[in-house]
Amino acid sequence: MRDAAWTLRRLDPSQDPGDALARGIPARVPGTVSGALRDALGKDRVATVLAADGPDTVWEYRTRVTTAGGRHRFMSTGVATVAQLLVADRVVHESHSAFAPWDVIVELPSGPCEIALRVLPTASVSVPRKPRARWLSPLVSDRSLRWRRTPLIGSIDWPGALPVLGPWGGLRAVPLLSSADDDDTPHPSLGLVPRAVRTRVREDGSGVVTVELGPATGTTPGLYADTAGSAGAAAELAGVGCSADPDVPVARGATVEHARETVHITVEPPYEVDAQPVTAERVVTASDATSRETFTVDVTVPDPALWWPHGMGEQPLYRVRVRTGQGECTYAVGFRSVCAEPRDRDHRGLALRINDVPVFARGAVWAGADPFEVAADPQRTRDVLERLHAGGSTMIRVPGTACYETEDFHRACDELGLMVWQDVALGPQDPPDDSEWRAGLRHEVRYLTSRLASHPSTVVISGGTEVIQAPVLAGRPAEQWRTDVVLRDVPRAVGEADADVVVVPSSPCSDADLDAAQHAYETGEASGERAASSVPTVAPTDAADGVSHYFGVGAYGRPLEDAVTRGVRFAAEALAFAVPPEPAAVREQFGTDGPLDDGDSADAWRARVAHDPGAEWTFEDTTAIYVHRLFLDRDSDPDAGLATPGQPASDSAGTGHVERLEYERAALAHVFQRTFAQWRSRDSPCRGALVLSALSMAAGPGWGVLDASGRPTAAWYGMRRACAPVAVSFLPAGGDGLPVHVWNDGPTPLTATLRLTVATVHGGCQQPLDIPVTVPARGETVIRADLADGTFRDLDHAYGFGEREYDAVSAQLVNPSGRVLARDVHLTGGPRRNDAPDPGLDAHWVRTEQGEWSVAVTAFGLARFVALDLPRGAVAEDGYVHVLPGETVHVPVSGALTDEGRAAARVRALSAPSVPVGAEPE
Repeated sequence: MRDAAWTLRRLDPSQDPGDALARGIPARVPGTVSGALRDALGKDRVATVLAADGPDTVWEYRTRVTTAGGRHRFMSTGVATVAQLLVADRVVHESHSAFAPWDVIVELPSGPCEIALRVLPTASVSVPRKPRARWLSPLVSDRSLRWRRTPLIGSIDWPGALPVLGPWGGLRAVPLLSSADDDDTPHPSLGLVPRAVRTRVREDGSGVVTVELGPATGTTPGLYADTAGSAGAAAELAGVGCSADPDVPVARGATVEHARETVHITVEPPYEVDAQPVTAERVVTASDATSRETFTVDVTVPDPALWWPHGMGEQPLYRVRVRTGQGECTYAVGFRSVCAEPRDRDHRGLALRINDVPVFARGAVWAGADPFEVAADPQRTRDVLERLHAGGSTMIRVPGTACYETEDFHRACDELGLMVWQDVALGPQDPPDDSEWRAGLRHEVRYLTSRLASHPSTVVISGGTEVIQAPVLAGRPAEQWRTDVVLRDVPRAVGEADADVVVVPSSPCSDADLDAAQHAYETGEASGERAASSVPTVAPTDAADGVSHYFGVGAYGRPLEDAVTRGVRFAAEALAFAVPPEPAAVREQFGTDGPLDDGDSADAWRARVAHDPGAEWTFEDTTAIYVHRLFLDRDSDPDAGLATPGQPASDSAGTGHVERLEYERAALAHVFQRTFAQWRSRDSPCRGALVLSALSMAAGPGWGVLDASGRPTAAWYGMRRACAPVAVSFLPAGGDGLPVHVWNDGPTPLTATLRLTVATVHGGCQQPLDIPVTVPARGETVIRADLADGTFRDLDHAYGFGEREYDAVSAQLVNPSGRVLARDVHLTGGPRRNDAPDPGLDAHWVRTEQGEWSVAVTAFGLARFVALDLPRGAVAEDGYVHVLPGETVHVPVSGALTDEGRAAARVRALSAPSVPVGAEPE
């Protein structure tokens, strides 16, 4: 099955038999229908083909295998959504859940055999009409979807969102050995295989590896029984996450009174850890079975090396080998502890501690690595995650509106130190209060949690997206805000899987919701009677309480200071803007630098602008608010003192789409950097913030800090400067001066020099001032730039007395060897400049001794928001920087660079003509 060639066909009575889809196109397993269509027909035809599906359309994956016959075990992490498995054209299994694991025993004939997966219309399975939903969501128009265990992503009117159809969780078949060899033995084998591996760190610092095993036999029908009574998905999948050869045979053991199994476990440290492997051998008997017919074996690892989030330490991964009579499986695990800090009246909201160290989690909500394919190519997934990692992210959230992710995703997060916040696949709908539905969900959550328990990156499991918020915003009474599905069922199922994670009932939620979920996680019971008062004192949408979705800065157009004054504690979604791609990407995707100036491309651009269903505005309107606030409004004029009127904006500012896009990019780079710097400051209560999207789902201005192809946008560059493990950022404090914040996430103190350079309005720079600094391990140092020379200088023109004297201030963090670790520039009075002269940009290529390329950029005057325009394949590692007069700034460039690509590169600045990047000097 691993090397099988699959064909995808559309079976529809109304289609032409000669149609290419009727004949079949190549497909991948794991994979989805949209991915196969993109690969065979091109991305522009996918949505049209899927929209043509009728009520009787069936998608069929088919392959032919040759086997020796006998019993085989078919396994999958999930198939979306109503699906059948056919062997020799006979239906042997049926599932009505996209998230239910498959574990099916099938007798195969010897020789060639046809295997097929049929994906039926989701509506072909009826759902109950009662109990009725207590409230409706404007995001999801199909009311039946609250009953269906299917990804919501294709049912919400978001640009680029496609339905998930097909075997996203793959399909593999393993031959089973006969149990006849055990018939005459005095102690029959239990026939155990690993089902899950998890780790914990004890209070004494030792680590524990727990291996959960179960019989490699049979299915459990009815766990996901549909409303018509037919069997749903099978029992939990044994060996999920196992990297052993899938062709290793497993045996059917007899679980009888005297049956037993010898389990051999070896825990091997990574090569960089000076420690010996730990081995254990345990004999497991039938009497050791738990209430769920599983068996657990614990192995103690003395003083394990701890796994840390990106920037805070290393990510050592131990190899766990589990061998039973049925073969050997190998897992990669890490040791770390995670907890939420205690909450009280003075300490509200969610705050995480990893290995008992407070963390400021920052990152993005995951939209997948490939807009067309849930089961994305592993290298593509890795590339996107590495780009987020390079941007300073430490956490990725998989939302409840999406599909669950593959092992490739979670393994990459382990290796990169990216914490994962995993939502259960529940969205802004009223979960049915139906006993069978809830039992099925608990089984799904137990399986999901067990699958993720071996991954140290998984630190939070949440009961879904906006399950609690939706009835609040719908105006429903407070007693309808919460449901036991997320307050009790989900946390209880996570607790039963015994995973070391923090449980959140839903995102967003209140402190009271967090407490209720934690109680259910620990005890399996509800937290008791709820308050009798019908007048709530706290809403689950409050920014300072529990977990929030914060869009004050962003969709609601609040000033940047609102991110601080609202007291944001943990924003699991934030900073929603329509983010335009870089110029090269716009040209590639739309054929022009300014799509709205071109009639042929304008409609395509507008169709792909990020928006919410039903809203009369788009997130491009949101971006425009901040362009006006930063560059065009009266208050953005840095020379408008107490008694001086602001100058009008330049007549040419943003008149054409090309110019407007440049202003939008500049504004977003500024907004993302400033907001994250405010949140990261030690004076801020914020302990976590995740931007709405990692990757845009369609070409054009989506929510992603990366565009649809995975390339950085201006938002990524701004976020990177504030979120890097070692970072420097100015945070102007008005009349209280111009502090520069220096952060060090590393495990040891950082000794360096902070070099401050002040540019004056006369076009030159003052002598740099070097200040020795020692930044504590995982800490922060703040230097007042306005007081750094022993006097007071109004570097931000905050008092407005007389003419503005300074134009910008630069801060460079330089290590003892002279290498620049971090850099930031503050534009005095704000980023606007009235009638700014041509800064006189110049640039040329530079190649290091290691063969790496960078662009050296200089300017005669102050150059604002300097960025590179590079051909496809090459990526600037920094952008939208400010260059002081006479300064040289090196911008590293990665990726594929040819002689032609270097010759085509240009450098540009806001309100200035772009110039070519010259060749490397001889």
